[in-house]
Amino acid sequence: MATDLKQDNKKSIFLLLSAVIIVCGLIQSGLDTLTMWTDLLITGTLSPVIAASALVLTNLLPASAKHKVVFTRLVDEMPGSRVDRLCRKDSRLVYSDLVARWPEIFSDDAPPDARNAMWYRNIYKPVQDVDSVLQSHRWFLLYRDTLSGLISITLLIGLWDALGNPSLLGEIKPLVYGALAGCSLIVLIAARNMGNRFVVNAVAAAL
Repeated sequence: MATDLKQDNKKSIFLLLSAVIIVCGLIQSGLDTLTMWTDLLITGTLSPVIAASALVLTNLLPASAKHKVVFTRLVDEMPGSRVDRLCRKDSRLVYSDLVARWPEIFSDDAPPDARNAMWYRNIYKPVQDVDSVLQSHRWFLLYRDTLSGLISITLLIGLWDALGNPSLLGEIKPLVYGALAGCSLIVLIAARNMGNRFVVNAVAAAL
């Protein structure tokens, strides 16, 4: 692949994580104007550091662990393992055509792990640079890595809450954790949807 999608996404992920940190800072400050501006200054100063730290932690996580989180499965987590079920739901595709073209992938008795490997080799690789496939892959990786970053930020804030100096920001408000959980859920759903779409787009492009 000529384009390094993960590298291209780094700036967007950094900005998204920084924005979430600033929102959390605003929530933490409450309605006290003086406190709000003080906390906003502190948060604005720290947000690039926290976001960069979250990016580092995200890059340390193996892709397999990220996929298990996104698809909430311990085994056969990749959507290519379920390409048969996903393609049955797509109105662009005639399932009998898929069985005729790739019987080893779309037959009912194909094991999920082998199905994913064959989807990758026989369907995705030949069309990986097609625009619809490339863009859905890019968005999947963006949401996947943003989710990992949000989880890392939540852990860092929890660590600060447990061990940091409460005189700086005070005790972390539950609403901050609620905001992080809400953002994480939204991004998880987006990552899962884009991962599924990525798999089906590859099939549509390969026909």
